[in-house]
Amino acid sequence: MAGPAIRAVELGKAIAPEFPVVVFSPVEVESEDSEEAYTSENLGNNLQVVTGGGRKKLTELATEANTIFLQANVLKPFPFLSEMNKHLIVDLYDPYLFSVLVQYKDDAVQASSSYRLMHKVLEKHMLAADLTVCASERQRDYWLGRFCALGRINPAMYNFDPSLRKLIDVVPFGLPATAAAKNGPGLRERIPQIGPDDPVLLWGGGIWDWFDPLTVIEAVKQVASEIPNIRLVFMGTKSPNPKVPVMDMTTKAIALAEELGLTDKNVFFLSGWVDYEERVNYLLDATIAVSSHFDLPETRFSFRTRLLDYFWCGIPILTTGGDQLAELIEAGGAGMALPYGDKDAWATAIKCCLNDKDKLETMKASALRLGQRFHWQDNAEPIRRFLRNPYHLP
Repeated sequence: MAGPAIRAVELGKAIAPEFPVVVFSPVEVESEDSEEAYTSENLGNNLQVVTGGGRKKLTELATEANTIFLQANVLKPFPFLSEMNKHLIVDLYDPYLFSVLVQYKDDAVQASSSYRLMHKVLEKHMLAADLTVCASERQRDYWLGRFCALGRINPAMYNFDPSLRKLIDVVPFGLPATAAAKNGPGLRERIPQIGPDDPVLLWGGGIWDWFDPLTVIEAVKQVASEIPNIRLVFMGTKSPNPKVPVMDMTTKAIALAEELGLTDKNVFFLSGWVDYEERVNYLLDATIAVSSHFDLPETRFSFRTRLLDYFWCGIPILTTGGDQLAELIEAGGAGMALPYGDKDAWATAIKCCLNDKDKLETMKASALRLGQRFHWQDNAEPIRRFLRNPYHLP
């Protein structure tokens, strides 16, 4: 699972002890019973995950439900979900219009059509919702501005709730409350070139177009002259969502590593995607976690989901500044926030951390401490509060 699916399942787990939850994905998963049109898995505690089955199965599930929780552009393929007089929660944790701007920047026609379509779909979601949730207070400021522009914030809404928390509240991405522990082989077993004592930089998710892996790769080239056994591992190259293509930045990163002579020596790209339950084995093998991006609106309003896993596993973090979590990491002593596109600063920071074991240990402890703020059970409280006393907005 990538971020959106992880969020749906984990929020489902957090809510299920109090309310029965079904998580539905239209993507079909192979079933041992070929007569079934979908696969259904009961995860206990009132939680069921249903994959495949199409519109018919979704209609059946939605009819039985009291509340429907939507992500992304669900009302485009399934507009009837907003017409069933159900209580509707819309997840706005991903400000994806900014991602669309980046993804299609080299194709003017596709950029225009995709942006206009997604803009219209997003507006439909925001107008239909009884509650919306986002991942941070900074995101909430952005969405409040959009709600003002849509006319959704008006005297009637203000009289209904002057705080506007009933319109949009914060439900951050989260992490488990249980401590991270290995349950199988990790990246050091999977990649034979990595020795037991080699320092490993881990890029813990996809290489999307709004990320900047190139600066990190160039920094590793510099560091390798002094620390020849440094390893940089990219944990995912193809999203598990079949509708998400391999992005241009993935191709560029692979090409740069090859050009610099680093491929399968100092830089490694794992094919496909690491299974969700196995990711902990890769994370705990890392010496430092890395995440680099560009100076874009997407950065400012993002909530980097992979960083939560780094907190969970107590990994020191090197990241680019500009987003709210980067500020939290630096202020909390869990890592360093570096300038955009500055390979020299990255090389210096990597060497500084690897040559100072005490600094690494302090960062590890600080990362674990930050993780205490983001447990799924705590994060889900605004959704539980709505479900206990549901309402339709004016």
